[in-house]
Amino acid sequence: MSTDVHQELGALTDRFLRAYCKMYPNQAIQLGLHEYDGRLPDLSRARLTARVAELHGFLGELEKIDPAGLADLDWLDHRLVFHQASFELFDLEEWRRWERDPVYYIEMLDVTRYVLFNYAPLEQRAEALAAHLQSFSSFVVTMQENLTHASAPAVEVGAHIAHGTAAFLEKDLPLALAGLKDAGLGARLDAIRQEASALMEQLAVWLEKDLAPRAVADYAIGPQRFTRMLATGEAIDLPLERLWEVGEEDLARNKAAYLETAALIAPDKTPQQVIADGLHHHPTPESLVADVRQLVDDLRRVVFESGIVAIPYDENCIVAETPAFVRHAFAMLHSPGPFEQVAREAYYFVTPPEPDWPAAKVEEWMTGFAYYVLRSTTIHEAWPGHYLHDLHDRNAPTLTSKAFGAYTFFEGWAHYVEQMMLEIGVQADDPWARMGQLSEALLRDVRFLCALGLHTGGMTVEQAQQRFMDDAFTEPAVAREEALRGTWDPQYLNYTLGKLAMLKLREDLRAKQGADFDLRTFHDRLLAYGAPPIPLVRGLLLGRDDQKAI
Repeated sequence: MSTDVHQELGALTDRFLRAYCKMYPNQAIQLGLHEYDGRLPDLSRARLTARVAELHGFLGELEKIDPAGLADLDWLDHRLVFHQASFELFDLEEWRRWERDPVYYIEMLDVTRYVLFNYAPLEQRAEALAAHLQSFSSFVVTMQENLTHASAPAVEVGAHIAHGTAAFLEKDLPLALAGLKDAGLGARLDAIRQEASALMEQLAVWLEKDLAPRAVADYAIGPQRFTRMLATGEAIDLPLERLWEVGEEDLARNKAAYLETAALIAPDKTPQQVIADGLHHHPTPESLVADVRQLVDDLRRVVFESGIVAIPYDENCIVAETPAFVRHAFAMLHSPGPFEQVAREAYYFVTPPEPDWPAAKVEEWMTGFAYYVLRSTTIHEAWPGHYLHDLHDRNAPTLTSKAFGAYTFFEGWAHYVEQMMLEIGVQADDPWARMGQLSEALLRDVRFLCALGLHTGGMTVEQAQQRFMDDAFTEPAVAREEALRGTWDPQYLNYTLGKLAMLKLREDLRAKQGADFDLRTFHDRLLAYGAPPIPLVRGLLLGRDDQKAI
């Protein structure tokens, strides 16, 4: 490869990244590029039209560079930009979430990074937060103008999130700003915050009263767009029939193992009864943070001592009680972006019950931390899941590979390691550990099949809900939430799809290398490139002509 081609590609990928950040400053902030603080995207129809033309221009420039002659990292950058641009173009022109999905917009309004990460003095972050909140008004107007073909389930979910966002801005966000010493800034920000909260409540009402009656019942993106979604975003080009086959096979394997494991625990009980028993074995509210901290430390030590994967930084995520201003989940990992230079601490938050709750509600809440589930959750979120992957992501070899990744890789890795830890013998003789891993696998298997069913097979929300109850053994309320998510997030099949693609890559590499295969080397090479579509990593490890997925 000539120096000129290398420089030409480098200039192109740099321009693409800068144009992406300008178009989506909310994503740039997530990456840790704080020069974009305080901005929201311009999603007006005129700007979207201009962005489509811009993307076609980038793809046209890429076509002039033959990837076959590029060195590995240049080839990876070329393909990453190709898939990123192709997926965004598919999204804007074919999927058209900007016309269909309120959640697409509301998620862009998130302000938590301004208050969770101390990347700058609080006053500086508060100024950026104020600018961000002031942009809500024009952003919401654009949202309302664009949502001409919104699907009914997405409107239902969007209204719920909008109500929650309004409450967060009204009640919880002030708690995060208590340390602000500039009284004038505090007063100005308080007024802006209250206006934003009122606006979000108005938006929720608009979704419920105005948009909902006009929403379309058809949420399916259809077979053609579904396969295009995977081909552009994940570099996975498979017939739907093959996807169905793979999903049903994995579900059958995991369900058989689940039933077998439940019978080992209590042969005289149904799986539902076994689960009910397991849910009552959990930390106390008082011991929750300490117990999870010990679990994180234990898993970190296992990863160190087993040598199954490199640890690029001698760090650990901080386990803490969820701050009052982000208490919307049982447990969650908040990591800094790969470009973050100052605030590089990651937080694994767990949320205890409120002190004034009655005993029955406390017990119900704490079942979410049942030990058999908590271990798999912590493997997924912390060690060696998302947290460890994020450490590797900082070391991704190019700016492009730091900035752009695939859903299948991020969630596929975290889901893969839940199974891998048992495979290498970590608590392999504990049926409850196996039960926790299989519970997560079954949930993701059913997501896989419901994404296909809801969007390509005429499946109803009620049928999807029943499938979660029958095959993942979830309670009706959880099954309903999972089914609704599938209507607006067809990509949630990517947990299982990513895991299966990694498992296939691992076994194909093992078959090729024979006795020379080493699990540590495989993991290190897998994580060495950031989080690209898995077929691209496959091409780097097995040859560029081999980019199969599953």
